[in-house]
Amino acid sequence: MKTILLLVTLVFSAMAVSSCTNDEGETEFEHLNPDEEQQMALETEQKN
Repeated sequence: MKTILLLVTLVFSAMAVSSCTNDEGETEFEHLNPDEEQQMALETEQKN
């Protein structure tokens, strides 16, 4: 009985992990170098 519950738990865990993929191919965060970061900060200050 414990073996069956363990296998069911492993199957659901594998399904949960495999379904968490980013199909768009884009990263969620933008990688900015220091110059770009400073430029963005200046632009936001000018807008305010």
